[in-house]
Amino acid sequence: MSSHPNPSPVPAIVGRALLVSNDSIVIGHLESGMQRFAIAAEVCPDLPAAASLINTRKFEAIVVDLGLGEQGMHILECVRLSPFNQNSVTFAVVDSEVEADVKFRPNFIITKPLTESLIESVLKAALGLIIRDYRRYFRCPLKVPARIRLERMAEIPCEMMNISEGGLAVTTVVRFQPGARVTAEFTLPGEATKFLLDAEICWCDNKGRAGLHFRSVSPEQRRPLQSWLSQKIEQGIPEPVARLFQKVQ
Repeated sequence: MSSHPNPSPVPAIVGRALLVSNDSIVIGHLESGMQRFAIAAEVCPDLPAAASLINTRKFEAIVVDLGLGEQGMHILECVRLSPFNQNSVTFAVVDSEVEADVKFRPNFIITKPLTESLIESVLKAALGLIIRDYRRYFRCPLKVPARIRLERMAEIPCEMMNISEGGLAVTTVVRFQPGARVTAEFTLPGEATKFLLDAEICWCDNKGRAGLHFRSVSPEQRRPLQSWLSQKIEQGIPEPVARLFQKVQ
């Protein structure tokens, strides 16, 4: 996934969740539980609005209260069809007697009545999946030198703006053309690996900024990149959650 032109500070979260419910008790339990696990939650009680969010924004976790009726099932189906959220961790909140009727099987089922211990148990089991999905899309802002080489051209000095598992954004005096294949060369602060990656220009603007998507990353370079990004996520989160984070790596 290509990096966005506007970097933001490293957030103190390990994932973003969409809570689809209009039940204040369910919402209260889930928001409280997710806050303890440093998961940023957004509540949406309106089903059409929830479907729109799922099709336009990325969430690492999506919780659907099936007390909303059959349309709640439709929301679970939307998740699997969404270009952004196919890999999101899904939760269905159900009454015990309807548990067997969940058609679009979520990753986790939470049975009412909700309790603090129940929410904690489910989130602890899901945390590894949530973090792995968050890391795929996480963009870490940073300012370090990079070099971009176009075919049959000299290296072009750039400054990196942010980086993710799938790409990076840079500033440069050269205007690239979207679709151009390039080679990106850089090192990351505190990381000994010198990265040399095949990439493609995804976007550029008139302010000297460009986004690159990595076309291929070898296992030897993927591992240190993932590890470095994981460390950056971990640095911003509360210590109790950081300890859980270390356990699921």
